[in-house]
Order: sequence, then C-alpha cells, then structure tokens
Amino acid sequence: MSVWDWIYKYFEKPGKYVLRVYRNLPRDVRKSGIHLHPEVYASFIVFATILVTAVVIALGVFLFRAALYTVIPVITVIPFFTFLILVYLPAAIASNRAGGLEGELPYTASYLSMLVISGLSPYIAFERIVRASRIFVKSSELAQRFVLLVKIFGKDPLSAFATISERTPSVTARDLLMGFVTTVKAGGDVVDYLNKKARLLFSELLVSIKIIADRLGSLLEAYLALVLLTTIAFSTMYFVTVSLAAAVPFGISSETMALILYTLLPFVSGAVMLFADALQYKEPVRDNKPYIVFSGISLPVLLFLAIFGYMIPALLPPTHPFVANPMVQFTRALLVFPMSYVNVPDFLESYIAISMAIIYSLIPSVIYTEIRFRKYKIISGITRFMRDLVEIRKTGFSIEKGIIELSRRDYGLFTPYLEKLALYINLGLPLSRVLNWILNKIPVWRGKMLLYMLADAIEVGGGTIDVLETLAWFAESVEALEEEKRKNLRTLLIVPYMGSILTAISIIVLAIFLGTQVTVSGAYKLAALTTLPAIVLNSFIMGLVAGKVSAGTIAAGFKHSLALVVTNLLVALLGGYIASGFMSIVT
Repeated sequence: MSVWDWIYKYFEKPGKYVLRVYRNLPRDVRKSGIHLHPEVYASFIVFATILVTAVVIALGVFLFRAALYTVIPVITVIPFFTFLILVYLPAAIASNRAGGLEGELPYTASYLSMLVISGLSPYIAFERIVRASRIFVKSSELAQRFVLLVKIFGKDPLSAFATISERTPSVTARDLLMGFVTTVKAGGDVVDYLNKKARLLFSELLVSIKIIADRLGSLLEAYLALVLLTTIAFSTMYFVTVSLAAAVPFGISSETMALILYTLLPFVSGAVMLFADALQYKEPVRDNKPYIVFSGISLPVLLFLAIFGYMIPALLPPTHPFVANPMVQFTRALLVFPMSYVNVPDFLESYIAISMAIIYSLIPSVIYTEIRFRKYKIISGITRFMRDLVEIRKTGFSIEKGIIELSRRDYGLFTPYLEKLALYINLGLPLSRVLNWILNKIPVWRGKMLLYMLADAIEVGGGTIDVLETLAWFAESVEALEEEKRKNLRTLLIVPYMGSILTAISIIVLAIFLGTQVTVSGAYKLAALTTLPAIVLNSFIMGLVAGKVSAGTIAAGFKHSLALVVTNLLVALLGGYIASGFMSIVT
C-alpha cells in the first residue's frame, strides 16, 4: 500500500466533506496538473492539517513549560493557514500554468498553422509538438496528454481535444481547441481557421502589451509617491529628532527608522517587482545565466567587501589586531578612497563605503548581462534572412541554393551561423540536421523557435513558398511584438531614476546641513552612519525595479542599479557643495 492509498483509506470521509465545502477544488486539481484524484488530494489536506496540528500542540506544550507565553498565540494559527494554503494551492498552480501557456500559445498556433499548410493533418501536427518540448515547454504537456488519450486510452482525436480543453487552465487554449473541434465537425477549413487564429492571437498580444504598459505606469507612479514620501518625510523627522535630542523629547526611534528603511521599503520594491511580473508578458523560457553570475560572483564579492572593508573596521576597536590586518586595510582603502579626494563629513563614510562595494560587485554582472543581452539582436537578422529566403525562393531557387546565396549577405549577429549553415550544406549534410545543430548554438529562445520551425517546415513540406511566407510573417510578427514592448515600456524607466535621485539629493543634503551645526551631538553622527547606507541599498533595488518594468527581467536592472549607485555616490561627494549652494540661495 502506497502512502497515497493509506491517506485515502483513513481520511476519505473528512476529505469528501472538504470537497462538499469547497466545490471548485476538483476543477482546480484537474487544471493544476497535479496527478491525483480530487478525493485523494482532499484526504491529503485533512491528513496534513491534522499532522501540523499535532506538531503545533507539542510545540505549544514546550513553549508553555519554557514560559514563552507570547509565542503560543502566534503558532496556533499555523494549522489554519496550512489548511487554507493546501485548499487554494491547486488554483495557484493552475493560474501559473495558465500564464505560461498564454504566453506560448501564439507561437504554438503559428507552428500548427505552418505544419498544416505543409500538408500534415491537424492531429499529426499536434502530436509533433511533443518532439518540440524543448521549444514549446507548456504546450508540449497538452500534446503529451493528447497522445496519451488517443494512443493509450483509444479516444478519437476530437474527444481527446474536448477533454484537454476542459482540463486546461488557459481560456485562450480552451477557445483554440474547442474552435478547432467545432470547425472539424462543421466541415470547415481547418488550415484557414488555424492561420487566422494565429494572427488574431498576435494582434491580441500587441493590444495587451499597450494595456500592460498603462497599468505599469500607474503602478510605478504610486510606487514613486510612496517611496519619496516615506523616505524623505521619515528621514527628515528622524535626523531633526536626533540632532535636537536635548530639546525634543519625542520623535522617531532608531529601531523604527531601521524597520522602515531596511525592511519596509525593500518589501515595497519587491512587491512592485512581483506585481510587474504578474502583469507583464513573458517568454516561455527564461535565461537564468545572468542570475547565476550575480549569485556566484557579484553577491560573494559584495559580502566580502562589506564585511572586511566596512563592518569589521567599524565594529572592532582600532587597536584590534584583525583591523590592522593588511587585507582588511587594503579592502577598506578600496572602499573609502574617494574621501581622500573630496572633503566630506565623517558620517558619510558608511554611505560611500557601501556605494563603492556595490559598484565593484556589480561590474562583472553588468558586463556579462550586456554581452548576453546583445545576442538577442540576432532575432533581427533571422527575420530579415527568412524574408529574403522567401523572395529568393520565388525566383526558383531551391532552399539549399537560396541559403548558400544568402550567406554572402550581412545579417548582423546571425551571419556567422548562416555561413556555417551554408558551409555544411556545401559539404552535403542534410539541411534539417544542420539547422537542428545550429539552433542548439543560439542562446535566444525566439531564435531557437524560428529555426526549429524552419527545419520542421522543410522536413515536412519541403519548404514551399506558402510555408516560407507564413514563417516569414510569423518572424516579422515576433520582431514587431518585441519592438512594441520596448517602445511602450522604455518611458517607464524615468520613474525609478527620479525616485532614487530625488531621495538621495534630499536626504544627503539634509544630513550634511544638519551635521555641520554646532549643536549636533555624537548620537547624530552614529545615527547617520547606520541610516544612510539604506539609501544606497534602496537605490540599488530601485535599479532592479527599473530593469523589471522596462525589459521584463530583473537582470536587465543590473546596469540601472550600477548607474543609480554611481549617481548616489556623486551626490554624497558633491553634497557639501550642493548644500552650500542651497544655503546661499536661501540667505
């Protein structure tokens, strides 16, 4: 007896009661892709809740004996939240699947349209998506279920399509499949239906990108207002309170200020990036290599510089032997050397040190990410190549001869791949095999997809003019989609930049002005040393927000974070002159 059998055997009755209360749970389980019967999953919810409750009771007894009474009310809600999380988990998984499928479906519909135009039946074309699982990741799951229903369970293809449409979490996929079933039953033109559906999906995607840009603009406006008002207002109150501590018996405490700057504002920025990710159109496959470089190089370098260059010299007494270590001294000198060229107050040391640490650590990630993202320009070359291939095919050239002829032209980053393709064709290698080998060398998902579709079109239908015309239109639609996305989101970059620069200027100038007053105590300088680094950290996070909203990836924000931190550093170094200029204007 397996674990699931045991759970279902002993918790079947309470599980059925859960299904009666939450009537949408069976539908959510089916659409989520969880390979469990709804009654088994409901039984598991009851079992997990009882298990967590037993653990909480045992922990509560221990806390009661340890006289930790304040923690007991907190842990009592854990079973309740466990139950709710498990109940709504299938719906969350289904929503995530639907989002991935929605982003992939226009490409899948175009692929099916191209295969059907090449001469394949719609059923065989849908089965071929399984072979393209490395390209169409989400759609291949539907194709695998189709093959299972038809080849294993013996269902007819139309019934299999109807079953899949009922279980898919994507409304668009459901409409596509049910529309196909209706077209076949009515004796309509399946090729025309798939072709028009693919064009309609791309048109809807272009419209949705414009709507998303408007929503992101509203979100960023609210984000800018919240960050500016919170940071400037609370920082002003805090610095004034600390500088006049002897005369002002009330104000913001250091703990409250640390909670706001080091916890609340990063949480708000993270929430904005999360909301932006939920709103934005995303490619089915993400490039994680920039994050690997950031986690493997930039983050360790940042921690090393912050600990050995700032924290150890700041926390240990100057006479401590570890502070006198040559490595610690050299690391600290790397972080604070700008202070030797510009006369700045001592309480800005932490601000400058953290800024320099972030700058040093971000440089490798920025360089790698820019090199990586530059390869995305290969899409433009592939699009122009496919359009030229259609035109040269119309003159009577074969596919192979057309590729050899086009290899003499310049297609940007795609040119080296095209030259290799022509070379292997001259050597007598099969074209589809060479295309499949080359697409493995291209790092961009859209480039892989276009070349895979070209290889499949040649393999299935010989690369007729109609098929190549459809493929060229599809490639041009993909490029137009990306251009529309860049055009609509590029203007949103200014919002995080404005927030970061205005915050830095306001806080730094205020801190320098108050720090030069004769009434300032040592507590003020200590407060500035511990508070001002948060301004740099939040500027770094604002750069990530800028990359997320403008390009759709956090990795694109590395260069914006670097630019904002450098700007913050310049504000700190020139803050004295800015403050003097303001004072001369006022007086």
